[in-house]
Amino acid sequence: MPSGIVSQAVIIAVGSELLTPDRLDTNSLFVTRTLNELGISVRYKTVVSDDCDDVGLALKSAIRHAELVVVTGGLGPTDDDITREAISNVFDLPLEEDSDIAVTIRSLFKARGLAMPEINLRQALVPRGAIQIPNAWGTAPGLWIDHPTVKCLALPGPPRELEPMFERIAQDKIAPLTEGRSIFRRVIVIA
Repeated sequence: MPSGIVSQAVIIAVGSELLTPDRLDTNSLFVTRTLNELGISVRYKTVVSDDCDDVGLALKSAIRHAELVVVTGGLGPTDDDITREAISNVFDLPLEEDSDIAVTIRSLFKARGLAMPEINLRQALVPRGAIQIPNAWGTAPGLWIDHPTVKCLALPGPPRELEPMFERIAQDKIAPLTEGRSIFRRVIVIA
């Protein structure tokens, strides 16, 4: 495979709620379909709890198996939103506050006439060197890490945020890394 070409991906869905019978991981289906349209096959998908060590183990495994890792969920403001920390640990990139993100979050709350809880500033923490992906549908920005051996994309979990963000990123960042192929599946039913 030529250097920089992406042909295989791994999807990691983060969220303890996804490990219950009450919630389905629909994001992985959406991401898989979009990646296949770009010619990228998904090696595997995994769901992990809101635990930094669990997410870290999943990331380490994914990095060994694919050129692109897509992580969904765990970017919110609460203590169990640990995707940023796990990425920071695995890639050895210290978290730093991005002042532009902090201003954007404050502005969103102000525009709604709400006082911003200080905990929301956790969403402005970004692994050093990561590119923030603006989120016009919520407060948690996405992250793009362009590591020498793998690309890592982290997106918020709510589908109403993830889907439009991923569609834009797929065209802007991922499509140029493919060789212009698509993966199509045909099902033939023989009665």
